[in-house]
This record gives sequence, C-alpha cells and structure tokens, in this order.
Amino acid sequence: MGMFVAIGIAAVLALFFVISYNQMKKQAVNVENAFGDLDAFLMKRVDQLDNLIQTARVATDKEIEGYEKIIGLREGIVGAHNMDEKLKAHINMQREIPMAMARIERYPELKFNENYLHIQRSINDIEEQIQAARRNFNSHTGKYNQLIATFPRNLIAGIFGFTSKPMFETPPEKRENVDVKALFNR
Repeated sequence: MGMFVAIGIAAVLALFFVISYNQMKKQAVNVENAFGDLDAFLMKRVDQLDNLIQTARVATDKEIEGYEKIIGLREGIVGAHNMDEKLKAHINMQREIPMAMARIERYPELKFNENYLHIQRSINDIEEQIQAARRNFNSHTGKYNQLIATFPRNLIAGIFGFTSKPMFETPPEKRENVDVKALFNR
C-alpha cells in the first residue's frame, strides 16, 4: 500500500514537472513571438520614416524649385540695368509664366503641406503600432517572468535553465518626440 502511495506521489510530481515545463516553454515562445512583432514594427519605423522624409523632401524641393524660378525671373527684371537686360528678362518671364500658371492650376494648393501632414499621420500610426506591440511584448514577458519566479516553478525553472527576460523599456532620451526637422536636415 505504501508503495502505491509513493508511486502516486511520484506520478503527481512528474505530471506537475511536465505541465510546469510546458507552461514555461510555451510562455517563452510567446515572448519570442511578441518580440518578433515588436522588432518588425521598430524596423518598419526606421524604414518608413526615412522613405517618407525622402519622398516629402523631393516633392517639396520640386515645388520650391518652380516658385524660385519665377522669383528669380522677377528679380532679373528688377535687377536689370539696361534695356537689353530688361527685354531679355521680360521675354524669359513671358515664356515661363504660362508653364508656371499651368502648374499652379494643376496644383491649386501647396502640396508640400500635404506631404508634411502625411508624414505626421504616418509617424503617429507607426508609434501607435509600436506602443501596442511593446505592451504585448511586455505583457508576455511579465507573465513569463512571474511564472518562473514563483514557488515551486522557480525550482523547476532553475533545473531546466529558464531565466528572466528583460522588459522593453524606452530610455529617457528616446521618450521625446521624433525630431522631424533634424530628419529633414540630414
């Protein structure tokens, strides 16, 4: 009879070990998957921000280039010192005005403003996705760390080499908003 009790206790302990090991392993996999998601969003931020900034910079440069051309032609007229220079400047202006008006009619509002608004919306969207992924990662990490730290699973975790995993914490200097102006000046 005592032998059956000993076998029963051993079976319960073995079952507890197997269930505990599987729970810890499952939670460790959840942490790795959550980190993969978080890492993907962080890389998306890096790639997308750079692409957005470059796209907006090119569009803005093209629009500014068109307006600067007209301003330059006007300055050519104002700065002309003799009749030949004034005639050449007026002829240049006369040739460029129809093309500039066509561009303005096609784009009645300044498009670079839209580009900046699009960048702002995209940055907000990316940051929200990162926040959600960070919360998910930290939630899984917290559950895992709690699972391996509580008695008696901490003994089983020690036997099988399960160790605590770090939470994703943002350093204080990175908690500030993205400096888009600095990105444009690169």
